[in-house]
Amino acid sequence: MRQQHILLIGGRGHEVPKAAALGVRHSMVQTPERANEEQAAAAARYAVLDYRDPDELLPVVRDWHDTDPFDAVLSFTEYGLEAASRVAIDPGVPGENLTAVLATRDKTRTRALPDRRGLGPVRHRVCATEADAAGFLAELGGRPAVLKPPSGGPSEGVYVVESARQLAERWAWTAAVAGWEPVLAEEFLTGPEFSVESVSRHGVHEVVMITEKLTTGFPGFVELGHQVPARLDAGGLEAIEKTVLEFLDLIGQRTGRVHSELRLTPDGPRLIEAQTRVGGDQIWEMCELVSGADQITETMCALLGLPDPPRVPRARAAAIRFFSRENVGVRSVEGVSDAERAPGVIRTVCTLRPGQELGALLSSDSRQGYVLCAGDGTEDAVAKAEAARDLVRVEAVPLAGAPGTAGRP
Repeated sequence: MRQQHILLIGGRGHEVPKAAALGVRHSMVQTPERANEEQAAAAARYAVLDYRDPDELLPVVRDWHDTDPFDAVLSFTEYGLEAASRVAIDPGVPGENLTAVLATRDKTRTRALPDRRGLGPVRHRVCATEADAAGFLAELGGRPAVLKPPSGGPSEGVYVVESARQLAERWAWTAAVAGWEPVLAEEFLTGPEFSVESVSRHGVHEVVMITEKLTTGFPGFVELGHQVPARLDAGGLEAIEKTVLEFLDLIGQRTGRVHSELRLTPDGPRLIEAQTRVGGDQIWEMCELVSGADQITETMCALLGLPDPPRVPRARAAAIRFFSRENVGVRSVEGVSDAERAPGVIRTVCTLRPGQELGALLSSDSRQGYVLCAGDGTEDAVAKAEAARDLVRVEAVPLAGAPGTAGRP
């Protein structure tokens, strides 16, 4: 019997052992900054290129498919989603999800679709100039606005403007990330923030986990931690699930996972954004631990016509806390081994090193690792994660000329 063969576009590597566990061969296209020898050795075929450029990508994968056909094409990384769908369309193999990908990769589309259908409308404007954003801010009548690059990645270029005097500075910050694109301005939503992990199979959707989020707050809202399961009452849980399931229908989601972010405002759930990938920051792993739902494997199985793996939860709750120092020079780092041995710890990753000079915490990529913990309940998991994080003792001094902060924990 022929062994099934998939093509992976990008990724951090945790997809590879999951494919192997299914008995599936894989080929892989990777960007230069993520390429490594271990990935290359595990793949039937391996190419290092800019997969966002179809003129570079398509000739390579067409040749591969002609020689050794793919049974499905997948990407679990943000910038590979559109490429994977277009590659799947070309030979007509499973993995095409282009309508949903385009509706979520462009945040202006993500915002416009629910508004047109009355699904938690949020005031917003696509701004070509700073003057456009100033007009929108004035219309909000003193309420803060959020500026976003339409196709930005993890927290990149997202800033809150609380007053007109802040606009010039924060417009410049966001516009620098947006490049040639206009900037999306939205009203700032109040209320606790959550993310929702879902899996779809041929247009049928299932919410598998809701995650509580901890962020830096104004102005950039970089994520500092997450915990699952979210502590919601029955009404909040039902409202969030209903909103997400309607949104998945609205964007035309077919098969695969979606990571949606929203706030539970006084007027009900309001979508912030979504991506047709698993949640970053190890949210996908926390979801597996607590719900048993392996979104990566289940997506592979759905596209390949294989039975779903059994869902076997391994923890009642989980929490992650990030090392998030900023605007400091690091003099010493101690206690990492203590954190690794602390109660409930699954993994400690710490990239803090003496001699580092750490700038502003501009996005998720600015953080310096994490502690991931399991617990008997959400509160217990949070307490263990924060206790383990605090065992890592960092001596640091403010950088000359940096804003007046000694950094976050």
